Amino acid sequence: MKKRRRQSGQALTEYAFLMVLLATITFAVVVLAGNQLQGIFQDVSYELSHLTDASTLAPDGSPLAPGVTPAPAQCPPGQSAQLRGHKWKCN
Repeated sequence: MKKRRRQSGQALTEYAFLMVLLATITFAVVVLAGNQLQGIFQDVSYELSHLTDASTLAPDGSPLAPGVTPAPAQCPPGQSAQLRGHKWKCN
């Protein structure tokens, strides 16, 4: 009986240690990747709130007709602007 009690206490200790370890790793990931996660969250929330929006803006803020790409002078040589979500990115 005594042996069984020690093992159940050991399992509880190991479980608590794993939970603390996972919480620490999760906290570190959120701290290190916080800005990227915030940017992704903002992109997704913008897309969800503007699903029926017909206006598209160029990188300089001027309106564009759907399907039109902005002037190539805004990207470095050899790259073209592509619309990804609501943002124009050079690729």
